[in-house]
Amino acid sequence: MVGLTIFIFIASAGQLMTTQRIGSPAFLALWFIKVVVASLALAVPLMIGSRQKPFRHSQWTVICLWLIGGLSLLCSRFATPPLTVKMVGILKSPEQYVIQNVFIAWFMSTLLLLGHDQLQKILHRWSSKQRGRVLAAVVALHCLCTWIFHYDLFGFNAATSGTWFLLLFMLGDLIANLDLSRWQLSTKAWAFICLILWLATALAAWLKMNVIQYDPHNDFTKNLHYLYAIPPYQPIMLLTVLATALLFKQIHHSKVDQQHLVRLILLLNLLALPGLINKFLLPTWSWLAAIVIAIVTLAVVALLPVLIQRYARDWSWSFNKTAWQRRFKQVVAYWPVLTTWLILWLITAFSFALLWGNKRWTMVQWMVSKRDPIILVNVWIVFALVVILMAILNRWWLSSGIVIVLYLAWLVASVLKIQARNEPILPSDLSAMAAPKEMLGMVNPWVMGLALAVIVAILLVFIFIDCRVHSPRLRPLYRVVLAACACIYLGGFAWANHSQSLTFRYLQSISDTPYFYSQLRGARMNGTVLQFANNVDVVAMKRPSGYSAAAMHRIQRHYQQVAQQINQHRRFNDVSSQNLVFVLSESYADPRLLPNLKMTGGNPMEFYDQLAQHEQSGLMLSSGYGGGTANMEYQSLTGFSMANFSPTMPTPYSQLVPYQQHPFAINQLFNSSVAVHPFSANLYDRKTVFRKFGFQRFYHLDGGSRLTYKRHIDQSPRISDDSAYKETTLHLKGCHGRFIQLSTMQNHMPYQPAYYKQVKYHVNAPWIKSPEEANTIAAYAEGLHYTDTALKSWIAKLDQMKEPVTVVWYGDHLPGIYSGLSMGQNGVKMHETNYFIYQNPAAKKADSGAEQMPHKVVSPNEFPALAFNIMNVKVSPYLALLTQEAQEMPAMSTPINGTARNNAAHRGGIAFVNAEGKQTKLTKAQKHLLHDYQLVQYDLTAGHHYLQKAAFLTRVPQ
Repeated sequence: MVGLTIFIFIASAGQLMTTQRIGSPAFLALWFIKVVVASLALAVPLMIGSRQKPFRHSQWTVICLWLIGGLSLLCSRFATPPLTVKMVGILKSPEQYVIQNVFIAWFMSTLLLLGHDQLQKILHRWSSKQRGRVLAAVVALHCLCTWIFHYDLFGFNAATSGTWFLLLFMLGDLIANLDLSRWQLSTKAWAFICLILWLATALAAWLKMNVIQYDPHNDFTKNLHYLYAIPPYQPIMLLTVLATALLFKQIHHSKVDQQHLVRLILLLNLLALPGLINKFLLPTWSWLAAIVIAIVTLAVVALLPVLIQRYARDWSWSFNKTAWQRRFKQVVAYWPVLTTWLILWLITAFSFALLWGNKRWTMVQWMVSKRDPIILVNVWIVFALVVILMAILNRWWLSSGIVIVLYLAWLVASVLKIQARNEPILPSDLSAMAAPKEMLGMVNPWVMGLALAVIVAILLVFIFIDCRVHSPRLRPLYRVVLAACACIYLGGFAWANHSQSLTFRYLQSISDTPYFYSQLRGARMNGTVLQFANNVDVVAMKRPSGYSAAAMHRIQRHYQQVAQQINQHRRFNDVSSQNLVFVLSESYADPRLLPNLKMTGGNPMEFYDQLAQHEQSGLMLSSGYGGGTANMEYQSLTGFSMANFSPTMPTPYSQLVPYQQHPFAINQLFNSSVAVHPFSANLYDRKTVFRKFGFQRFYHLDGGSRLTYKRHIDQSPRISDDSAYKETTLHLKGCHGRFIQLSTMQNHMPYQPAYYKQVKYHVNAPWIKSPEEANTIAAYAEGLHYTDTALKSWIAKLDQMKEPVTVVWYGDHLPGIYSGLSMGQNGVKMHETNYFIYQNPAAKKADSGAEQMPHKVVSPNEFPALAFNIMNVKVSPYLALLTQEAQEMPAMSTPINGTARNNAAHRGGIAFVNAEGKQTKLTKAQKHLLHDYQLVQYDLTAGHHYLQKAAFLTRVPQ
């Protein structure tokens, strides 16, 4: 162990593994040695605890170790050259240390050696059996809290706490005192067990350290996890260390003395000092330097314990084969259940390979190592079905076979649907089961025949196993209890999106993000089964009180009268002679409005400020922070408010619109309509949404109608606003009665100074935590400046057009870069973006006499009414309702003082903000108007569609 430790210490300090090709024999050998040496952090405390005799002169020994450690650390800190730019340049990778928190392992080992005698006196007040029971209870409780509640009750997971090292000490003490004299295996058997365990440990360490990070917008980060120090908290490594100790005891029959134990503690000290030798091995590896360092280090490590002159005896471990076999049989008595569970786990893990295409194995590795709770939830859902079927049939293998066949069929169907429609199976697809003939008619008969043959073969295999292999039969009471437990577990997903439910809290604790805006991404991140379960608890909108056909007819008649009153002061019967453009400016919000933020370098919104003085403008209350673009787009196009929807439906674009027969949007009032989004069309299922809304063209980056202008700014990965505006102008020329929805992307996250040749803005505020955060905000301000420049150029071009053009321009949400601000204290400020409504000279001339609505704070659902008002166009009963709501109601949104999480179920409720930017309550008249609005929204989205007709939505009453 001494030689291996010195070798890997030098190799890591010289970054030898960095230069090796992944998977090469040299690379694999280095990784295996690194894992073996990392086990020192476990082996040393165990060995200290296993010694049953007092340490001689332990105080002197520990003082010597502390002096050596302190001096070596001082040398490493002060004798090593400072980490200059030149030094950073020669460090080719993060490879430096072998064990995470190795200094803590060294220090705690010295404390255990110092307190060894007293600790053992305390422990030995109880018998070995009693100590064993306590340890078993502690380990079981730790496993329960970690696996089920994801809570580290005893502080073991970081492997840095005193409780962790005390546990290792107690394990060593317990094993040394257990009567294991009859537990004997042959040397070959032990060697084989140890080999398997070490290989498994090396694999487990690789998976545990996998730091692949997946970002929806930036794909994968570079995978360098093998270069970092290995975390010592690995149960399989602990098991392997114990098995190896038994093997060495059986082979050598020798004892480890105190001098050798001190030497191992010195090795832990050594592993914390790579800085001492970096300069001799970098930037180019030198075998001569490595050999010299190895000889000197070996001599020091060998001689220091001799100079300290302290000895200790070895511990005695043995193994009883018969007792082990008896306990093993007790475990494997449940092998049918374990086998089924393992098969389901393997199928689930493999299913991620089917979902991720050419990145399949990287993602399977990432899911297994970093998102294993997600895999377990998928497995438990399917396993619960096996339990229910077992309760009915009372035949385990037959029940397992049926569910496994159904699970495989489910995965195949999911893959086929993803290939056809780019989304997994959802609860709404179950309606297809009502027409099995039509559904199966779309499948190739040969494929169907092969599938049936495979299903029959698998079922026959499980029936054969059920007949030949004994499996437990349960009493009726047990069957009822098991079925009830399984049903309760599955039934919990009916509240998966209720923010107060236990299921919701558990799913949040394991990082289950439903990704309602991209169901395929949700399936890839969560598995097809869990993503299906995420969509079970989706209710579009709670039924308002008083909803009925009669109530809706009353509302229609009432707002026909309101429309007639409004239209008396409007000039145009329709929009056939005018063009309307809705511009959603990605993440556009004035950072100067944030509390105590100061900006130097100029005004990034100079033209916007000038324009806002002459046009209707103000602030828009967003229902998102750092995200939620599609929701603002949806509200502005439909006039519906997100605040009225159920918390279980946070993303109507993907959860509601694709399943509506005839969803309404404002573009349907125009002769033609075009959508422009200079990014992927797959997010939020926009292709389906715009087709449902009736847009004739949708210009994006995923085929279909192609963009003409796609220029980027410097190194920015996003298409510029200037290109987006030019694309919009192209589709306005020569048009009358056209509606355009433009959603820009220039200012989408991330915000990096490197994107621009120069960032001239500087910001500071008391709540800015770091220079990096300040630089991010400054880079964001630079993007706003480019938007301002592009906006100025675009408005100048619109001013010259002969066609009447009205532009409703707004920011969708603030960027999620203000982490230092409290959402609870600054909720309104963190949800206020900028908006204006502009008309070119041709539109102003045509719409002369139109009155502006003096609003300082608006909601995105009010934009259709505000646009038709400034365009001087008569309204339908529905737009009359929106007009009255815009005139008489404060701005409304989902709760704004809580979480900043988007596209996930929220806690529900409505926030109202008045013109002064303060949260307020409604008057009695406003509550009545809100109730009418909610009745209409419910009817058109989740109700019986009594108002889904032209007389209410589009036709101007005479």
